Amino acid sequence: MSKRFWLILMGLLVVSIGALMVVMRSETVALELIDRALRSQMAPEAMPSETLTVVVCGSASPLGNSPDRAQACIAVLTDQHFFMFDAGSGSQVRLSQAALPVNRLDGVFLTHLHSDHIAEIPDVNLTRWATSGTAQPLKVYGPAGVSQVVDGFNLAFGLDRDYRVAHHGVDFMPKAGGQAEAVTIAPGVVFSEGGLTVTAFNVDHHPINPAFGYRVDYGGRSVVISGDTVNTPTLWAAAEGADLVFHDALARPVLEVMHRVALESGRERVAKIIMDVTDYHAGLEGLQASADAAGVQRLVLYHLVPAPPNALVAGFFKRAVVAPSIMAEDLMRFELPRDSAVIYGP
Repeated sequence: MSKRFWLILMGLLVVSIGALMVVMRSETVALELIDRALRSQMAPEAMPSETLTVVVCGSASPLGNSPDRAQACIAVLTDQHFFMFDAGSGSQVRLSQAALPVNRLDGVFLTHLHSDHIAEIPDVNLTRWATSGTAQPLKVYGPAGVSQVVDGFNLAFGLDRDYRVAHHGVDFMPKAGGQAEAVTIAPGVVFSEGGLTVTAFNVDHHPINPAFGYRVDYGGRSVVISGDTVNTPTLWAAAEGADLVFHDALARPVLEVMHRVALESGRERVAKIIMDVTDYHAGLEGLQASADAAGVQRLVLYHLVPAPPNALVAGFFKRAVVAPSIMAEDLMRFELPRDSAVIYGP
């Protein structure tokens, strides 16, 4: 091609870039783009009828550094139900990003009372209250001790509630709707309504006792959430024949390197914490075999210890499972249609 052609092409490119810069500096254009983004964000996706929908709203553990992962949270929905299982730090942002209908959140089931499973309850409840105007407190189900947690949050955010009621008005923001209500549960069926059943069972997260896992059944489909536990027969008995099992997972070889480096760097306290966590989380070895023996259709590793900061660490989790089993990523979404064996998702 001629030199003149390239000069013309470059000239057009410069003009185009200049025009784009002018447009991007236009407040009119900026507001139009913001308008479109907000319309998309504020239109929650309708839940498919008679389908069990599961969204990963947090797949990290406190150990590690992964800005792309919130802490433990699994959302389970139908067109008539919406429950969260744990509410770790950052999970409220994931609920928003997934366009989930927080205004109709029915409750939060806590596997146990570690901070990385409860920290986001106030933010989730504030969003629910503000977007729904409900006068009903958010129900928070959990093991013995849940009342202390909920009472503490209610006390800590008492002034915040008062300010918001005074600002927006009691009719718009009924004060009771900004509070949470603790429901202490024991192993067994803890919720059954509209065809959806939630069953709690004991897991082994010693010395945290009790600690629960949960099984959700709806329309012939089933999802199990482990919370934090070692690989225990109790869980696999509860998960027998389940479609999806979300199980916490610990990459011991990576932690051993982290432990050694911490010791060599004179960080003895960090080294102790790193090794302490290995005795109450499930190592990767044997998880896939346990899932297969229980007839689980698909295993999903979550609450990853450590939270993978890069592909090298993520590889340890990915190699521990066999397709269709996978390592969770935040915002993964699974659809389980009623009376089917199909799982739509990643």
